[in-house]
Amino acid sequence: MKIRMARGLVALSAVILFGCGSQHDSASMVVNEARASSAIIPESIADTTVMVSPEPTPDVESAFAVLIDRRIECGRSPWSCEPERIAVEGTDVHRVLADLMADRVANGVVASRSGGLRYRIDHVTLTDQDSATVRVCFTDDTVLVQSVPPSLEGEIPPIVVDDSLVSSVTDWDLHRVAGEWLWSAERPLNWSVGEDLCVA
Repeated sequence: MKIRMARGLVALSAVILFGCGSQHDSASMVVNEARASSAIIPESIADTTVMVSPEPTPDVESAFAVLIDRRIECGRSPWSCEPERIAVEGTDVHRVLADLMADRVANGVVASRSGGLRYRIDHVTLTDQDSATVRVCFTDDTVLVQSVPPSLEGEIPPIVVDDSLVSSVTDWDLHRVAGEWLWSAERPLNWSVGEDLCVA
C-alpha cells in the first residue's frame, strides 16, 4: 500500500476537489484493480511524487501524484489555478474545479498550512493505453481560511472558514491528453465527515 502525505492541502472535493466540511467540492476518486503498492511515502507536497516500489502502472501513479500537487497549489493560490492542467476540459470534474476556484477567489478563501491531505492509492486499472481508473482513499483536514489583506497580515489572524476532517474512498478516471494524464471523472464510493476511512 502506498501512503502519501501532503501538508496544508486544499480540500480536494472530497475532497475534489478536496476540501473540508461545507467547502467540499467534489472531484472524486476512482476504482479498478491492479495491485496496491507496498511503499510508504510520507509528507510534504514537495516530494509526494517519489516512487519507491516497482508497479505495473507507475506512469499513472506518478501522474496522479502530480495532479494532487497541482490541486493543492490551486487551493493555496486559487487566483492562479489552471483547471485544464488538472482535469480534461469539458468534463464535470473540470467544471466543478473551475467553479470552486472562482468561488474561492470571490470570497478570499484559501487553504492554510494547517492540517493536510493524506491519500493512499489502492488500485489502478488500465482500460487502454490512454485511459485508467485509480481507486484512492483520501483524508483531508486542511484548514480553510479567509485571507487577510496584506496590509493587515500579522495584525489580525485569518478567519477560519472550515477546519473539519473529511475522508472518502473514490474512483478517479484518468485520460491521457497530448501525452499527459488528467482527471476525467470521479465516483465517490464512501464518504465521511469526522471519521478517517483510510485507517486500516
